[in-house]
Amino acid sequence: RQKLNPGFTLRKMQRMGPYIEQIVTERLDELEQAGSPADLVAIVADKVPGAVLCELIGVPRDDRATFLQLCHAHLDASRSQKRRAVAGEAFSRYLLAMIARERKEPGEGLIGAVVAEYGDEATDEELRGFCVQVMLAGDDNISGMIGLGVLALLRNPGQIAALQGGE
Repeated sequence: RQKLNPGFTLRKMQRMGPYIEQIVTERLDELEQAGSPADLVAIVADKVPGAVLCELIGVPRDDRATFLQLCHAHLDASRSQKRRAVAGEAFSRYLLAMIARERKEPGEGLIGAVVAEYGDEATDEELRGFCVQVMLAGDDNISGMIGLGVLALLRNPGQIAALQGGE
């Protein structure tokens, strides 16, 4: 855990703010364009966490769709164990290639920060495990909380005013 600290500094989290706002705005714009009824979970809740976590980890933007596809295939409990294992191997290969790139030229994401701070003291397997754990801990949990949070606000409209500073 201590090795992850360089990736979670206040400054790094603050730098992510504009990117997170951009992602949420894009998703909300798409939700609005979909018209009524629209699927909040499919358009917003399922998309925002993965994009934010990719930014946090340091996945190159051009690779994010592939990264998320590999990750979701690996973690999809509805797939057979064999299919998940094959997907897990592909995901691991991607992660190890990304880690190799980060070792050559550390970026600003979590992996780059750990590599810059700890070098070879942080093993490739540790770094791969960090990525998997961040995705496991964050993607579905955050997606679910977005959906449940919106549901709670719709059921308790007074809370919307409180969030907006009206109370």
